[in-house]
Amino acid sequence: MTMSQFKWEISPSIAAKIEEIEVLRRVFDKLPISPARTSILRERSFLNSAVSSAQIEDIPSTIQSPRKEGRNLELAYQWIYSSRNLDVLTIEVTRQLHQKVLNELSGSAGHYRMEPWGVFNQAGMEIHHAPLHTLLPDLMQEYTEYINGLKDHPCVIAAISQFIFEKIHPFADGNGRTGRLISCYMLFKKGFGFGGLIPLEKYINEHRHWYYRALEPTSNCTDFIDYFLEALIAQANQTLTDISNPETENRLPNLLPRRQELLEVIKDHPECSFDFLHRRFLNLPTLSLHRDLQNLQKRGLVKKLGSTRGAVYTTN
Repeated sequence: MTMSQFKWEISPSIAAKIEEIEVLRRVFDKLPISPARTSILRERSFLNSAVSSAQIEDIPSTIQSPRKEGRNLELAYQWIYSSRNLDVLTIEVTRQLHQKVLNELSGSAGHYRMEPWGVFNQAGMEIHHAPLHTLLPDLMQEYTEYINGLKDHPCVIAAISQFIFEKIHPFADGNGRTGRLISCYMLFKKGFGFGGLIPLEKYINEHRHWYYRALEPTSNCTDFIDYFLEALIAQANQTLTDISNPETENRLPNLLPRRQELLEVIKDHPECSFDFLHRRFLNLPTLSLHRDLQNLQKRGLVKKLGSTRGAVYTTN
């Protein structure tokens, strides 16, 4: 495998999508929402991205129960969007992202596979034979230099970075999750992260069939680029729809930002326990969390189901 074998064209469909993304970028840059609301939406987006990215690979992670795989991904997305002046894509960055994906899940986190590898479909048929493992160090160096040298639109480069990474398949496990983190990394670095408010992976999870079809070609990236841009546009528009819905804002009269965030967490995690909420607000004293919950209950925004340690909280 060499980077020169990968081809693509900017079709009329892709060109139109790039124009639409540029418009959406300007809209997101001027969103009239408060910092507190932005923080809530961003955390929700990270969790949706994390859980969806795990589900794409049939890992039973959910919003209510993210599991270790989902939690690792949530922390990885938070790391990307909280970073300033991200480095160019390097071998070390790809290893670091993989380490975050498989943290405390595998001893091979951050290490290349040590044997030949094939990618199989659900019928057990090999659909892609990855490059020999002995070639990976040089190939990954070529890959990162190639991606950093591309002059295409940033969103196109992000799609290409994910497509080629998937074909190299450098790790024994976690390549899909790492590849999606790489495209996220490239989008944010190039100024197209949309404030971390777009859970791109949610669209991919809901359209998995087309995702895998777009990844099928050995070296032609065109279909995947088109799919990737469509996913960006769809999720950006969905986020704008969610933001424009005044339902939540109208129900939060004079709430402190922390209590707004607490209400959003309960809304996103129906029937959650006090222990679960405490883990989400580790820096908040237990007594303060109890007071916040009591305040939300008095306002009729939250109700407590049960009275023992097994009690859970949900929204009205």
